Amino acid sequence: MSKTIIGIIVATVVLYLWGFLFWGVSTLPYAAWKQVANDEQTQEMLRQNFPESGTYFIPGMNHDADELVGLYEKGPVGFVHISLAGRSQTDLTVMIGGLLLNLIVVALMAGMFRVAGAKEFRDFARLSLAAGAVAVVAIDGGDLIWWQIPVEWKVWQAIYDFSLWIVAGHILGIFMKQQAEQAS
Repeated sequence: MSKTIIGIIVATVVLYLWGFLFWGVSTLPYAAWKQVANDEQTQEMLRQNFPESGTYFIPGMNHDADELVGLYEKGPVGFVHISLAGRSQTDLTVMIGGLLLNLIVVALMAGMFRVAGAKEFRDFARLSLAAGAVAVVAIDGGDLIWWQIPVEWKVWQAIYDFSLWIVAGHILGIFMKQQAEQAS
């Protein structure tokens, strides 16, 4: 059990560092983002048109059916997540939240491997590949279809999400495999 806990901690830290490299150091994913003509004017427009922080779909669902159809066809259609309060670009609560999320994901993966009866390293590798593929197709693919998130942005999230499963699964396999050998 102690090797599993050490594996969870190591995998959590490695994922955190991988996320920092992928999202923080690399600028490749952000090439998919578009740039507005004027950030300050756009921020002011957002303050004027979005009454509170939250998620908005435009056109909103509060129109009668015929009007909603017309608004959809006329366009534009948008999906906006907005926080009206400013924050630091490197908000410490976001960083801590990301670390805790990694810890929870890795601990759940360790539980999945245990329930699946993974014993050899190849079991961990296969399960992480399969589960990662299912998760990416279901979640990232769903975002592409249901929420119309542009492919050029979503592909970067899918690459990261799949790599998370591979990295964590292989690291856990190193630690949990050793424990399985000792138990037999």
